[in-house]
Amino acid sequence: MTTQGTSAASTLECLRELLLKQGFLELQNHTFDSVAVGARTLVVLPLGNPARHPEFLDLTVVLPEIVRQFGPDSFRAAFAIPPASAAIANRFGVLRHPALIFLRERCYLGAIEGLRDRQDYLQCFTRMRTELPQPVPIQLSVYGARS
Repeated sequence: MTTQGTSAASTLECLRELLLKQGFLELQNHTFDSVAVGARTLVVLPLGNPARHPEFLDLTVVLPEIVRQFGPDSFRAAFAIPPASAAIANRFGVLRHPALIFLRERCYLGAIEGLRDRQDYLQCFTRMRTELPQPVPIQLSVYGARS
């Protein structure tokens, strides 16, 4: 009998292996800055619990195809798994998963939060290739707000 936690862990490991086979770089907290400095345009997928956010499964299939479509010199693709993924997502103000974070030579370009259709991703990737660096969004906590 498997629990949801062990199932999510094994699914996360499968996603990790899939992305590594596709040539994605795995980031850790201690390697993030050195990779970001050396990357012309870096796209980072901070993975989380696939049981909580099954959209990660879809994105790990579509993302390598989109990156390949732009050619080998356009984007350096990377991912992180917990706990590094949570720290990276927090660092760049990501509030909704799945998300993609774009950087150029360590400078923040923007993020895509939530699952999108293929055409939206293509448009965003096209825009990020020429986007100017911008400030990282500030996370605001709203107390007493109802969703």
